[in-house]
Amino acid sequence: MGALCELFWRPNLGAIALSDQWLEIEPCAILCYGGAHGPTDREKRMNEEEKFALLQKSARRLTLICSVTLLVGVLLLRFTALNTDFNARRWLMFSALVVAGEFWYLRRVLRQNHHPNSEQLYPNLGAANLMTIYRGLAYAWMAGFLLLPRPGGPMDWLPALLYVAASITDVFDGYVARRTNRVSRLGETLDMEYDGLGVLVACLLAVQYGQLPLVFLLVGIARPLFVGGMLWRTRKGLPNYPMTESNQRRIIAGLLMIFLSTVLWPIFKPPESFVVGAVFGGAVTLSFVRDWLVTIGWLRPGNSTYRIWRARLKIWSLLWLPVGLRVLAAALMSLLVMNMLSGSTHLPAAVNLTIALVGVLGGVAVLLGLAVRSASGLVILASYVGFAFAGQATLGLALLFIASLLIVLGSGHFTLWIPEERWLRIGAIVEE
Repeated sequence: MGALCELFWRPNLGAIALSDQWLEIEPCAILCYGGAHGPTDREKRMNEEEKFALLQKSARRLTLICSVTLLVGVLLLRFTALNTDFNARRWLMFSALVVAGEFWYLRRVLRQNHHPNSEQLYPNLGAANLMTIYRGLAYAWMAGFLLLPRPGGPMDWLPALLYVAASITDVFDGYVARRTNRVSRLGETLDMEYDGLGVLVACLLAVQYGQLPLVFLLVGIARPLFVGGMLWRTRKGLPNYPMTESNQRRIIAGLLMIFLSTVLWPIFKPPESFVVGAVFGGAVTLSFVRDWLVTIGWLRPGNSTYRIWRARLKIWSLLWLPVGLRVLAAALMSLLVMNMLSGSTHLPAAVNLTIALVGVLGGVAVLLGLAVRSASGLVILASYVGFAFAGQATLGLALLFIASLLIVLGSGHFTLWIPEERWLRIGAIVEE
């Protein structure tokens, strides 16, 4: 899953609440793009400048392809946008500026297209890097919607769909790089920069559309501020202390991407989106603050006192707090279901029954510890409907907040089945 700050977010996959063993991913057959079985004879005969010339040619070809997609996009928006105030040419201008910046940066770092343990260039970009570059194109399309009203009609969903597609690509590009034997410094660099770009653009759009508060922009600019702070300290001759491994950083980053993929849907509005955003934004902010304090030396991970208190905090917040939240979520969900079945809402009886069944399923699963993160999603769905359409404001907001906390913190003690934890950590391994 996407790395919010790959530069310093390195997970320790021995999760305190789950397992201290590494999870292994079985090899699978996958389409290979140059290099899956080692370099060809022709590639071995090439010198480095010939390889670099081929990479430059590939970059120019990709620039042309991405530019053509922008022309397709402007025509699509020109003839499908229902909002007369939406300016497709301005969308083209913003998107083209971002694409130009992305390919300018790509040409600057092309010489990093080699294995981390070797200086020999790959003569082509490889499938994984192409996936990452096209992810950057999706972010450029999204950036085109900045400073513009929603286009209206089905095109209102386009920014969210673009971010969902980019997030899915982000999950698999590292996996493809490994399975095709094309891990490269270039891929690591592009992945890191495009992750930051995607989060920034998504946050800007969500704030622009009123789905998140202005303060949420701090999440979007957290990584640039962090990296800028490190550079400033270097120029001042101040040390930047190394980050320690953490089993939560990458998980929180991935969950943030899932949240942003969802909050951009045009159906979500405040205060519901503000409440959920406060949980995810708060988790990311706390992680960055802790890492910054370690970087500047105010927190010393090697200090025994710090390690003891950090372990206690993790035990309380990741093992015991979720248990109480699960009980509370089940109790509140039972009240919401009873209110909906009593006919105290203005929704049709069939809709009330459907949402009540979803709420019961989610509440029981959360209480028993069955796929708690996924079950919390069902609780959020029932709570959102209860708040937005059934007049259950207090219960709905409370359940939204509690279920969001469970998605971030996990299931804690006394669980029966937690498949999401395994897949979240597999995603972290794939990216590492």
